[in-house]
Amino acid sequence: MAWSSASHPDRLLLTRQFPLGPDRLPEFEPIMQAANRIWNSCVWHSREIREKENRWPNEGELKAKFKFFQVWKELHSQSAQAVVEEYFEAVSSYRKHRENGHDEMRPPDFKPKKHLRTVTWKKQGFKAGEDGLVLKRSRGKDPVSVPLPAGWNVIVLPDGRSVTGTPIEVKVKAIVRRRKVENLILHVTFDLGVVPVRPQEGPVSAYDYNSALVARATSAGVLDLFVGRELLALVQYRNKVLAEFQAKLSRLREGSRRFRRLQAAKARVLEKLDRRIRHMEHALTKALAELDRKEGIAVAVLGDLTGLRRSARARMIGKKASQKINQMAYDRLGSQQVYKNLMRGIWTEFLTEKHTSSTCYACGHHHPASRRHRGFWRCERCGFSLQADLNGAGNLLKRRLTGDRIDLPAPVPVRVIRHWRWDKRYNRYVHVSSRAGA
Repeated sequence: MAWSSASHPDRLLLTRQFPLGPDRLPEFEPIMQAANRIWNSCVWHSREIREKENRWPNEGELKAKFKFFQVWKELHSQSAQAVVEEYFEAVSSYRKHRENGHDEMRPPDFKPKKHLRTVTWKKQGFKAGEDGLVLKRSRGKDPVSVPLPAGWNVIVLPDGRSVTGTPIEVKVKAIVRRRKVENLILHVTFDLGVVPVRPQEGPVSAYDYNSALVARATSAGVLDLFVGRELLALVQYRNKVLAEFQAKLSRLREGSRRFRRLQAAKARVLEKLDRRIRHMEHALTKALAELDRKEGIAVAVLGDLTGLRRSARARMIGKKASQKINQMAYDRLGSQQVYKNLMRGIWTEFLTEKHTSSTCYACGHHHPASRRHRGFWRCERCGFSLQADLNGAGNLLKRRLTGDRIDLPAPVPVRVIRHWRWDKRYNRYVHVSSRAGA
């Protein structure tokens, strides 16, 4: 699923997946391999230009150059251009990492000859009907017809409303395991238009993200602490597995048979762990959005953590704390919560977290040393004590309610504190006692 504010802050874009089955591979294989050849051509010509002129080419140069290539004519023009755009997104990411000091990063490289690349059809490249899609190719090439089940373009929102979406982008992706194509998946992105949200004068909730905890505070005086130690442990276990694989690979000759086998095994194991991590993240953000919906929240406030990693490096904190901060998926969690809130008619707002962790929620006194060990907050002036992340979430709520005046006393007293933990039996977060949540 996805969310976009490019044209309107309340415009909702959602993506649905439809399995096509491996029997459709003969139809899509030449298309996907043609896209792979365009990618490899981008890599080849970029290297040539960098060697000769010491610069990166731009998208327009490569699109104009490849326009008359035979492989370009295998795809719809918009699909071929999308491959070039994806390549330059990868180049931009590589250059950004290098500028930030990650010298180990390498530029986008060639893919194997028979690699099945994901192919994108933009709005001009397909036709949508009640019974499915017709994916266009270049002139003279027969289009590919994809039948879909009835109601394929109807999205049911959490409140029970059914909305008919307009497809704006289609992708076909191959699921390959152990060098065998297990399935083809069709990704269809729907535009659901501008979603009505609740009036912003209603109840407010605020969230403080941490590597192992997510704190929530509401204008009704209810505090929630979501303990995410299982998610943090899974991320740390992934780091350990990756380090073990890298140690083994460093002892082998690059390109040898054992090296390639170990690389394939590493990719399989990490993919499985990544799926588990993404599942727990989606379960967490869904639980937060559902809690807001049930309590009638109109505005959800998230902390704006832009520049957190850079400031963490500048503060020269410990290695373990730095790793937690750099691997915290706060941007991904925030974007997931935004679109899930929007599905439920809740407006999401981002505010700065400056001084929220070093100010007392009860009296507004600013004193960083009041944050004790293991995340415990005790104000030196008024004696107010609370879990430190809950104190930060309360100050973020105070910032929204008082107009950026966190130095004022608490506008809402603390009435209830609830704890939530991950339940392995149900694969979701459940309400537990305060002792179980500790």
